[in-house]
Amino acid sequence: MKHQSLRQARAIYALKLEQSLRVMVERLQAVDEVTRISVFGSYARGRRDLFTDLDTLVVMDTQMGLMERLKYLYSTLALPVDVDILCYTVEEFDSLKEVQPLKGILKEEQLLYEKKPL
Repeated sequence: MKHQSLRQARAIYALKLEQSLRVMVERLQAVDEVTRISVFGSYARGRRDLFTDLDTLVVMDTQMGLMERLKYLYSTLALPVDVDILCYTVEEFDSLKEVQPLKGILKEEQLLYEKKPL
């Protein structure tokens, strides 16, 4: 009986992860300043268990400071699963993408959205 309920809990959580990912992309694409969205970490490697969160990389064309960006993104998302967000400005991203840890993240990420330049 316990084994079945654990299996059900895993299946339900995996579904929540998939739904949350779709909602996250929809909500962030609607933010004009967001230029890039990807996931990395265990989710990007295919893990879908009760300990999986959505490690998310967001690039924004903004003058907001880091804490202001994160506060804005977390409140915009308000998802039912755990989300860890790394958020860089376009300039920060361009200057750090060849440096660890961002270089390693970019090797394993799943790119979900990238705004095409006008």
